[in-house]
Amino acid sequence: MIDLNDHNVYMRAALAEAQVAAEAGEVPVGAVIVAAGRIIARSHNLTELLVDVTAHAEIQAITAASNYLG
Repeated sequence: MIDLNDHNVYMRAALAEAQVAAEAGEVPVGAVIVAAGRIIARSHNLTELLVDVTAHAEIQAITAASNYLG
């Protein structure tokens, strides 16, 4: 069962990433990846900065999680 308190923590972290994106002139989307109850990766949209249409928050977070997990 999902603990809603944990869910709120994760959503706030994703929203904080979205805020970083917005402040950088990006589309305000953030993402976090959670494993075993802890955030192992986080990112935000980087499409404008990297001039890369694939640099969406979720793709960046998946890449970071993959690097973290090896």
